[in-house]
Amino acid sequence: MIGGSNPGLRLALGFTTRSERPGHRWSRPGIVWGAYPERDELSWMGRRRPVRIGRTETLARGAMVRAAEPLDPGRVRTRLHRQGLSPDTLADALALAGQAARAALGFEPRPAQWRSAAALLDQRLVEMDTGEGKTLAAAMAAAAAALAGTPVHVLTANDYLAGRDAGAMKALFGHLGLSVASSLEHADESTRRLAYAADVCYATARTVAFDYLRDLADAPPNGAARAARPRLRGLCMAIIDEADSVLIDEARMPLVLAVPRPDPGYRARLWQSLDIARRLGPDGFEIDAASGAIAWQAEGLDAVERLRTRYAQVWINRHHREECVLLALRALHGLRRDHDYVVHDGRVVLVDENTGRPAASRQLPGDLHGLVALKEGLTPPPPSEPGSGLTYPRFFARYHLLSGLSGTLAEARTELRRHYGLRVQRVERDLPNRRRDEGPRWFECAADRTRAVIARARELSTAGRPVLIGVDTVADAGRLARTLAAAGLSAQRIDAGDEGSEAGTIAGAGTPGRITIATPMAGRGTDIVLSPKALAAGGLHVLNLQLNRSRRVDRQMVGRAARQGEPGSSEHWLCGEAPALQPSAW
Repeated sequence: MIGGSNPGLRLALGFTTRSERPGHRWSRPGIVWGAYPERDELSWMGRRRPVRIGRTETLARGAMVRAAEPLDPGRVRTRLHRQGLSPDTLADALALAGQAARAALGFEPRPAQWRSAAALLDQRLVEMDTGEGKTLAAAMAAAAAALAGTPVHVLTANDYLAGRDAGAMKALFGHLGLSVASSLEHADESTRRLAYAADVCYATARTVAFDYLRDLADAPPNGAARAARPRLRGLCMAIIDEADSVLIDEARMPLVLAVPRPDPGYRARLWQSLDIARRLGPDGFEIDAASGAIAWQAEGLDAVERLRTRYAQVWINRHHREECVLLALRALHGLRRDHDYVVHDGRVVLVDENTGRPAASRQLPGDLHGLVALKEGLTPPPPSEPGSGLTYPRFFARYHLLSGLSGTLAEARTELRRHYGLRVQRVERDLPNRRRDEGPRWFECAADRTRAVIARARELSTAGRPVLIGVDTVADAGRLARTLAAAGLSAQRIDAGDEGSEAGTIAGAGTPGRITIATPMAGRGTDIVLSPKALAAGGLHVLNLQLNRSRRVDRQMVGRAARQGEPGSSEHWLCGEAPALQPSAW
């Protein structure tokens, strides 16, 4: 090839690639990047070398200075479309976004938000303390990129945050002449298509990844014409809110697109499996208390052989028979309602073990989901089988531009660099942290801890302080709420069993003396706004009873208190009777 591998020589001779062309660093659908821009993951996965745009501190200061001056949006957009987000245009683009926040939202971006937005545009992962304004920082970066014509996906950990943030930032984007929408998991396909057509689309990473898989599945072979237009406009730029939750916690589970599977004997097989499993005695199988795994005992296998004669025409293969009944035993004894799943609108909805939120579109593998539905007296979903699949590292490798932010990235910086090629940059808070973190407290038994929780909640509530109590599961939240009510203390709940009222519950959680019980779903993106009286009483107190697998999750929960320089405090109480601390769990 003329010019070899020397980019400078090739540029001088006119033989340039897309990434080398000035003004085209920021991909967008069109002649240069194609109708569906995406990277070839195999050519660079694990070796991400983002195109740096300059020192973020310098860029942030420049944007802050220019935001105080009058800017012509038309001229800025013209330069952006011609040059892309280069160091010469970035400060103007960010300045326009900051001016829009001031004019449309009444928010004056703080220095930490300017620095964070600049770092996001520089393809970095930004650690920004909870409560310091990540939502506005992400919106400013998204607006700056969208002004250059780049479609932006702002990806977060759940539908609640996607819908909330798109609505909260709509006026900012509208002030700049940009469209914004949210693509929610439960929305129909036509609604999601409209959302992806917006300049900025808020969605969960899971929703976008599955729609990308559907686009791949619909792609005709050998370059033939598509029957329908793609759902997405490519993978140009993603800004990942709660990046550690998305890139690490959720990435443990591969994304598999299910496809319908004809199976005339499906419902009969489920019902018969469940019927035999219910007739087995406790000596027929063994349950591992820690993992929930179930293993056969000899008595159980003999019992299956006796009971299967009821269904001789269906239960022909012995191995298949034993596997089906074992799966039914897991549905009966290994999966617990209000812990592993909830029942909502006549359906079994799984509870995400990382966030505590309902995962409406996720299903248990094989026949297991249908067995759980029958166990609860519900209609099982139609049979399906695994189709195409993808992992988060492979999916995000296909974005041309990738960045993210969270309040808890430091512990995972090595893992994030290894799997995604992204560096973590810490952005310090503007105001000092006034939260008082009291030392952990250990209780031998659950009853002692419950009595102490009642006394502590009563003490704080009487003093006029709002209290947030973190528990592990929906069932735990229900039990604690009933216990507090019996002691004369009223509590509201934030959990997967009543997700529809989450916004209203959070809105009232900052009033004086209010007690709120929450599963881990309240640990990310939950902004509890305190009343003046609650602040004067000492602010929010977080009493964390959760036994989380990661210190990051604990940091997220206690981070609900003392936001933006407010007063607040936290405690972490552990109990020796927690299931994960029992000897059988080790």
